[in-house]
Amino acid sequence: HYEDDENVAEEEDRRQGMRARALPVDGDPDFDSGPPVDGFEYLRRVRHEAKNVPDVMVSPTIDPRSFDHKQTRGYVPDLGGYVPPKCPDCARPDKDWQREFLADFSDLRAWVSRTAARREMSGPSAGDGKGLALASQAALERMEDMNEPEGVSFDTLIRSDEVSAAAAFRAHARALASRLSAEEDELAKSAEPMTPAILHARASWFYALAARVGLPLDAETSASVRALARALAMRRSKVTSSRDPSLPHLQVCLAVAGKYFGQFSEE
Repeated sequence: HYEDDENVAEEEDRRQGMRARALPVDGDPDFDSGPPVDGFEYLRRVRHEAKNVPDVMVSPTIDPRSFDHKQTRGYVPDLGGYVPPKCPDCARPDKDWQREFLADFSDLRAWVSRTAARREMSGPSAGDGKGLALASQAALERMEDMNEPEGVSFDTLIRSDEVSAAAAFRAHARALASRLSAEEDELAKSAEPMTPAILHARASWFYALAARVGLPLDAETSASVRALARALAMRRSKVTSSRDPSLPHLQVCLAVAGKYFGQFSEE
């Protein structure tokens, strides 16, 4: 049923918005009749061909990663002598996993964006941004007190506007970076370490908001994500076992913050 709903939603995308039909025609094309007998038959054939062309086509003979150096991600200023911490071998991410994860994350962002656009076309609801802002603040307060928060609902996420999504994204990036840095600070002996459940909750909120935030990132948001990426890399540098329960969360968040948003490089 889920796939059927997705197919219906995709068809609606083709009929609305930027893909609205300027010259609607009914019926199926008749390829057996030879060349089109009129303009309507020609349009039917064009519609038929367009319908069978995938939204995204990937060449089997071209490696898209060879063009990564030409992409424009978030702005990364001069690091000013910053030296990335060395990643231990037990925590080094697999390149194939990283490539597949980033591709899947990119697809997720595209799907979230399409879903949000369909929701907006159906009529924006009053106070959309407030719903995400309230849920985000409540989650931050609970996590700061070391209590598990409620996760962000998908409905709340797609109802939010880009401004409120970016604000919540910055807030969670800063909060996670601050907590990681506090735990690493030898002077902060009173900093209570995050439990695996709290780290999972913080990572989940960051991942969800990262799937919604718009691009390109503004300077303030880029700085917040960059600070988080550095804190994640520092925590990962202290990992001594590939079975460390925090490692999957660190890898996912660092791949998003560092690789996808371009705010961290180990080179």
